[in-house]
Amino acid sequence: MIDQNLVLWDSGDGEEIATKIAITGDFLPAGNLTFPAGVGWSQMARNVAGYFKDVSTTFVNLECALPDGTLAPRALTGIGQIVWAYPESLEYLRPIHAQAVGIANNHSHDFRDAGVAHTREAIFAHGLIPLGAGRTTRESPEVYVWWGPNELRIGFWAAAKAAHDIATDDIPGIEPATPKRALEAVQEMKRRGATFCVALLHVGVLRTNRPDPEDVRLLDSLAKSDFHVVACSHSHRVGGYKRIERVQNFPLFSFYGLGSLVSGYIASPLEREGLIAVAGFNRNGKFTRMEIRPVFLDESGFGSIPDTAMSHTILERFQKLSEEIADGSYEKMFYRDLSPGLFCLYIRDVRAALRHRGVRGLAIKMSRIRLRHVRRLVRKATG
Repeated sequence: MIDQNLVLWDSGDGEEIATKIAITGDFLPAGNLTFPAGVGWSQMARNVAGYFKDVSTTFVNLECALPDGTLAPRALTGIGQIVWAYPESLEYLRPIHAQAVGIANNHSHDFRDAGVAHTREAIFAHGLIPLGAGRTTRESPEVYVWWGPNELRIGFWAAAKAAHDIATDDIPGIEPATPKRALEAVQEMKRRGATFCVALLHVGVLRTNRPDPEDVRLLDSLAKSDFHVVACSHSHRVGGYKRIERVQNFPLFSFYGLGSLVSGYIASPLEREGLIAVAGFNRNGKFTRMEIRPVFLDESGFGSIPDTAMSHTILERFQKLSEEIADGSYEKMFYRDLSPGLFCLYIRDVRAALRHRGVRGLAIKMSRIRLRHVRRLVRKATG
């Protein structure tokens, strides 16, 4: 039925695949999306729905807020945009069998806490499960365990690093993507009977297909904390992957960039490429296969199943990036990708903060400069 798959691993036990789950990148139903006359959200999913006919449940990141129309957005403190969509956009997720919807990202709080609450309500109203925003870290991580056939139980957790409104012990916000919270999430999933654990993280850097070395270490540490699949989005680009072997049992997988499934904000042709990670299980619930499926966002901004040539292009890029991660050469190329215009980018960001909120906006912006941003500037200056 599907001839675009790239099988990354197979147990080789010859058992038939009975159940599949999918993990996708960003679902960003806002911006410059176009619809043919008389076509709605559900119909627009038909271009990619063939990839999900053999999938039982899908985990996706909703990359925007869903306010009710009465909420005012917060003021910007730098370059960027307020990103929101109408709740009916969630109808797109039905044909792709989505159930768990991650909302741990840098746009979830574009309408403050009230916007998060409205987004969660809209997701619940569509029979879906929101994950990743609205709790403090005093509370247990928000997880969802999907019950498959026989003994199969899949645990899902959403968290973010590339976001500003990270939850603390006292302030609800975005679930933090830290080893400590990851371990707590795995423990909560297993307490609920999960036999296979998946993390979808908002991690990555814009303007490059290559991961930040700091993010590679984070994803790999989370995989080793008993997550079987750790995948990330945020760069809106395809990244590579790593297979982490274990002495016993099946391997673990880190995916460093799934790109987008839908996006109305496309700044580069490379942002039209996406991936769907698909895990397969036999009739006894045992993990037996890991595969990847390429997606292409056409002029409408919606994902589609690419033709053979484009599929080859996307998968070839994915494999090359994976080889760079394996031999370590990705790190030098990551800093090379970010180098052009880096100083200008930060200066532009500072000016935007001043323009939007004056001295207070600049102070907020400066308080958000992270150590890794400083490291990038140093790398550019020193080579």
